[in-house]
Amino acid sequence: MHKFTSLALAGVALLGCATSASADSLNRAGSLLLYPLFDNSRIGLYTITVTNTNKDMTPVGGGSQLLNGTVDVEFVYINGANCLEFNRTRRLTPTDTITVTTLHDNPNQHEGYVYVFAKSPTSGKAIKFDWLAGDSFQVAPGSLGGVDIPPVVFRAASGLAAGADTDVDSDGVRDLNGNEYEKVSDELIVPRFVAHVPLASVPEVLLIGLTGQSFTTIINFLIYNDNEEVFSAQYSFDCWDRVLLRDINGAFTQTFLATTNHTANENYVGTEYGWFSMDGAVAFSTAASVQDPAFMAVRIERFLLTAQSGASLPYGLGEQANGDLVQHGPFPDAN
Repeated sequence: MHKFTSLALAGVALLGCATSASADSLNRAGSLLLYPLFDNSRIGLYTITVTNTNKDMTPVGGGSQLLNGTVDVEFVYINGANCLEFNRTRRLTPTDTITVTTLHDNPNQHEGYVYVFAKSPTSGKAIKFDWLAGDSFQVAPGSLGGVDIPPVVFRAASGLAAGADTDVDSDGVRDLNGNEYEKVSDELIVPRFVAHVPLASVPEVLLIGLTGQSFTTIINFLIYNDNEEVFSAQYSFDCWDRVLLRDINGAFTQTFLATTNHTANENYVGTEYGWFSMDGAVAFSTAASVQDPAFMAVRIERFLLTAQSGASLPYGLGEQANGDLVQHGPFPDAN
């Protein structure tokens, strides 16, 4: 699972989603890191860190200057407006780390998401190298404070040997299907949200579609107040979206929640709160549709009066094998 990380809300400890089972809540290093956000809005700086935790300094041999623990990593920036990508490849020697400022690394895209995957330094192919760890951080003191969002980590498929090519079907797409990389969760759970209060509390969610570039994804929401009452909503988006919870449904607002039954002893400093779940309904293009599509999400809370914010990955329930990074064209990936 992935730990909640926030400088502004360090006193509120929450745990995030799991893409694979483990005995504790610690992140696990992997072969593919999915960063839900990059933001080049120029109101601050957004950084992405990738670290090679492999410590093997043994020379590869055969006259090569490489060390066994060396890996190439490809940064794939996905433009949130149209799903077009921008790529950079970097080499990380054993125990090496790199932090990039996205505004300087990719100045021609405004915002979206990034994924980073391990590649062979000799063949250039995607490989199983479950040694990558990472983080991302936004510093925008005038409006957001500091927000730390860890990546969603995918290990390469358990059936692959270390160093093996992960592109099993040779289509150039990173398949989150259990054959190339770990599967994604079927349903996502956000254990707490603070209600939207104009000019004060402004919660939002990041959404990433994992069906393909040409697909619109519809998500089903179940929204619970603090007294077990449930309300339903739907929201559709293309590729990637950053949306206020208020704009998904009025059930996320202080105005609405104050009219519902609630537990008086569970007030959050006078502000209503609750929790919600998300499940894919359908993704469709001009030529095809996919039932129960894969997606990823991140919750962000912003408190405008104090210029503070926090973010967390959701919990995951179940798993599904139809996630891809990133399928192009109007048809879903069949592999």
